[in-house]
Amino acid sequence: MTHQYERKAVIGRKFESLHIVLEGNHTTKQKIAMLLEAKYSLEHDHNIHFAGMINLYMPLVDQWGHPLTHFPNGEEIAGTRLKIRSPYHCAADAYDRMTFPSSQS
Repeated sequence: MTHQYERKAVIGRKFESLHIVLEGNHTTKQKIAMLLEAKYSLEHDHNIHFAGMINLYMPLVDQWGHPLTHFPNGEEIAGTRLKIRSPYHCAADAYDRMTFPSSQS
């Protein structure tokens, strides 16, 4: 696998987000391996180790590369959102609710 950084056009830029493109039709396992290369590049080439919320749009295809529009149960793929909640506790989320001992002696 290889990676390459490209400049985006000034028009159409949104927020301060990095657009990551994983080219080709592959298994989801192979796509995750490609995403790990992006992680490696950010960490080792740019010393960036953290990310905020990520929206990942993944067109699903069958084993022959044809687009899938519905899940096997008949639900429409485009009408579905898979949300993964963070398994990590963030101390900053609870920091404002902490009470501190009075500094008066």
